[in-house]
Amino acid sequence: MPGLICSLLLFTVCGGHTAPRLGTLTLKNGDRFGGQFLGYVKGKGLGWQHESVEGQLRVNTAEVVRLQLNTVNVTNTASGSARVRFNNGDELSVNLVSLNPQELSAETWFAGKLTVSRKYLSWLVPGGEGALIYNGPEGLRGWGAALMGVILGEDGVDVGGITVNEVMAGSPAFKSGMQIGDIVTHINGKAFQDRATMIRHVKSHGVGEKLKVKVKRGDVIKQLEVGLAALHWRFEDGALVTDNVGSMIGRELKWPKLADISFDFVWSNMPAMDVIICADKVREYNAMNGYKLRVYQNYAHLYRNTSPDGESYNTTSLGTISLRWPSSRKVNIRLLIDQNKATLSMLLDGKLVKTWKDREGFAGRGGALGFNPQLTGKIKISAIQLKKWSGQMPNGSNGLPFVAGRSDQVQFTNGDNLSGSILLIKEAKVMVKTPFAEVPVPMENVSTIVFADPKKKEEKKVTEAQFTLGGTGRLTGALLGWNEEKVTIKSPLFGEIEVSPAAITSVQFH
Repeated sequence: MPGLICSLLLFTVCGGHTAPRLGTLTLKNGDRFGGQFLGYVKGKGLGWQHESVEGQLRVNTAEVVRLQLNTVNVTNTASGSARVRFNNGDELSVNLVSLNPQELSAETWFAGKLTVSRKYLSWLVPGGEGALIYNGPEGLRGWGAALMGVILGEDGVDVGGITVNEVMAGSPAFKSGMQIGDIVTHINGKAFQDRATMIRHVKSHGVGEKLKVKVKRGDVIKQLEVGLAALHWRFEDGALVTDNVGSMIGRELKWPKLADISFDFVWSNMPAMDVIICADKVREYNAMNGYKLRVYQNYAHLYRNTSPDGESYNTTSLGTISLRWPSSRKVNIRLLIDQNKATLSMLLDGKLVKTWKDREGFAGRGGALGFNPQLTGKIKISAIQLKKWSGQMPNGSNGLPFVAGRSDQVQFTNGDNLSGSILLIKEAKVMVKTPFAEVPVPMENVSTIVFADPKKKEEKKVTEAQFTLGGTGRLTGALLGWNEEKVTIKSPLFGEIEVSPAAITSVQFH
């Protein structure tokens, strides 16, 4: 661990700690390592525990780029009654209490009641972005990355199990002594005769777990112990990472009929990946009932796949869109899916680029989400979120119906617009002052509110850190303290606030 040893020059050993939490630190010099996060004391740095070092370490935050924390269970399952964006770039899901000409008041799941000056508001979407169903990844578990390292062949009652056609060099199966021609009959005492069932069972285990595998070799029965490993994928800084082609991973999710799925996608050479959506088989990219979105070089293409028997399949092209990928080689891909209308819309960094319509009806018959690289080269997938979707289709360059102007603007769910001045929002109604009248509008009829540009632009200040909150928001501010009970942050919007430690999944330092 030469990188870590060099990095320890930044630390000093000290006593005392708070409740530990697993995480990963990334330093400015490029070093990255895991351990247990123990809290933060102003003037002393981040508390850290590493298995190779005795005692607690203190890390100077000036040398830290990112703190990634393992997600813990929190009570937040819905995004709140509104999603609010502020003119400093922060976005929060809140339960809106009221809005008047001076301030917005809201209840939050992460910091209780908060108030903020109205001049900081950029836009507001009633209903938030729907209940959060999945937010991750938290690791490789559940993604089917745990492998024995074999290619399987014939199976069935006549075979007596599943035949091993190939054993990959250096794989867990190879190290266990498994050989070509072995017939797998039992795993952990459970009999298997179907190849697909056995694969699903193996992939339900985690990386590092050991399986007791019984194989038949000729007339001899052998007991092998196979420690599962991730041969192609790894988990780094909250992301699923691979450098190989043909190394598909995936998992089951509970998709709502109106679904909003998004993830960050980073590549080193060029974008080249298939995304499997709503399929009835996990880690299957052809013989399934679902959709395959191929992002490749300068286009995105959607395929409809059907498989009547689980082995043969039919593929239908639903169309292509030409794309210009960002030079940063990083993009947020967001897919809005309406199963009732059989439509799938794609947004890149918030911009709507294409809506596909399946005229034969929705083909998805399951909940599988999969990622299958199409070229060699490093790719990273992170910030995966599945939410319920309101069905309201965004448009425009930033995913909103319109941009801020001299007046407040309200868009109704039926597509109509109203300009004026928002007098107040209270008791599920918004009062809009227009040149012709004061118009009361039920919030249930409002899709978006965009607030007027302030006459005097606020000077954009560089804050010390950006906090990601449970996958449903981001907040910037200076970190003042962190223990097992609270995280104290000085926000340019709210002043000094106390946030639940469980709500924070990562911290990006500036």
